[in-house]
Amino acid sequence: MMGLRGRQSEGGYWWRMALTGSLGIVIALVSYLYGAALERDLETREFQRLAQVQYQNTQELLRRSTQVLLAFRGFFAASLQVERDEYARFAGGILAHYPEIYAIHWAPKVVPAQRAALEAEIRALQSVPLGIFDTDARGKRLAQAPARELYFPVQYAEPYAANRKVVGLDTLGRSTNQTAIRAATASGEQQLTPVFPLIQDPDGPLATALYQPVFASGQPTASAEQRQQALQGFLILLLRPSLLVEGLPFGERKVAVRLYDRQDAQLVAIHPRGASLQAPAENVVHRELQVPGRTWVMEFVASEGFGEGLHIQPVLLMLSLLLLTGASLVFLDRSHRSSQALQTTNAELLRRQQELNDLAHYDPLTGLPNRLLLYDRIAMALAAQRRQGGCLAVCVLDLDGFKTINDRFGHPAGDRVLREVARRILAAVRASDTAARLGGDEFVVVLPGMKASAALHQLMQRLIEQVGRPIALDDGEPQVAVSLSIGIAFASRHGDVDALIREADVAMYMAKSAGKSCYRIFGATDVSCGQATV
Repeated sequence: MMGLRGRQSEGGYWWRMALTGSLGIVIALVSYLYGAALERDLETREFQRLAQVQYQNTQELLRRSTQVLLAFRGFFAASLQVERDEYARFAGGILAHYPEIYAIHWAPKVVPAQRAALEAEIRALQSVPLGIFDTDARGKRLAQAPARELYFPVQYAEPYAANRKVVGLDTLGRSTNQTAIRAATASGEQQLTPVFPLIQDPDGPLATALYQPVFASGQPTASAEQRQQALQGFLILLLRPSLLVEGLPFGERKVAVRLYDRQDAQLVAIHPRGASLQAPAENVVHRELQVPGRTWVMEFVASEGFGEGLHIQPVLLMLSLLLLTGASLVFLDRSHRSSQALQTTNAELLRRQQELNDLAHYDPLTGLPNRLLLYDRIAMALAAQRRQGGCLAVCVLDLDGFKTINDRFGHPAGDRVLREVARRILAAVRASDTAARLGGDEFVVVLPGMKASAALHQLMQRLIEQVGRPIALDDGEPQVAVSLSIGIAFASRHGDVDALIREADVAMYMAKSAGKSCYRIFGATDVSCGQATV
């Protein structure tokens, strides 16, 4: 009997040992799998969020480039003849604020009868006095351009010192430019070329050219034929795509950023050369960049070993069979602290990104220019007015009834209203106008070339009507509505930015006193509410 009980006791002991050991191993294994999955998931979400932030930064840089070309087009539209020194001063003042832009050129339309005169002008400026010339696809061999029915040679190249070699290049002679030139002429819109080697640096990173057509003032441009007749030339903005993506911050993680150009359903590598698109995965993210006339694909690839950094710790814990439960708890605690560290790092990167956005002068809530960028835009418009004449109107827009919405529905609802109002203001104004958020529920619209005319009246009525339409809040909440009180001030040739804002602000309070949902013009004694003196 003692032997039987001893064998039973021995069997119970091994059974309990096996059960305890098995339970410990299961707990350690489950803890390992759960903790590793948490860290992989958090790391994946952080990587995807950072990729989205850097994609938005790159898209904003491209959008800024299109705005720069619009500013140059306005500069040409305001002058009958832009001289070389005027172009150089204007370009120098702008390019200093846009380091991602490699160069901006002016290429006029030249017919054969005009070739000799233009060549006589540019030969002294060329490093090789070829007059109007062509180059091969690699940008290394230069030769005088043959006789053609039409030329688009580079006449002005800025910055000149770095781009002297390109003066006289017939842009129509390069196959990479021909499709973009024709499309820009036919549509009247900006068009981007495929990438190509630069004559200035043929062995360096590839570049792409953004073409902005410039049409003669006063000539009709409604049809493609009319645009062809009215075309004066092209403003050409050069970008090196590698400069847009190199050095993007990703904290301690190593991330490769690649660019591809979608051409006839095929993706052609832009940067780096010879890159190959990878399939989407935890460590691979794709985003499409919208550029004029083309589509780029931005690829983010995290370094090897993504999501595997902490897997050795659960393995070590599983080997500690005598402390399985305690080791599992320690692992979970370490996993939790690691997750918190990753979240802290992510918050710090987001904070730095917010600082970068603030430095980029854009309001984080609405995406509109903030006060600093607004003052810079008004100062540039005032300088152009003093030099070239014309009118400049600044409008201060204040929301009526916004405080009631904030008090009743809370700040999230107020933010939604501000974003929707900003969207409606942008939809109502012209592409050449600037809409900005001054602060709170106050917005500013800058209207270059706008007189106190029927066009101004129509624009103000459109703003008042568009913003005054009901705005839907979250599900279950009623619709709300705000109205606009608008004050308008016209710049004098001797005014400054602060004075112009103050005058528009005074006119806005006059509109509020007149019953709101209307506009007033500063200094106009015979303007009734909602009407402009022509």
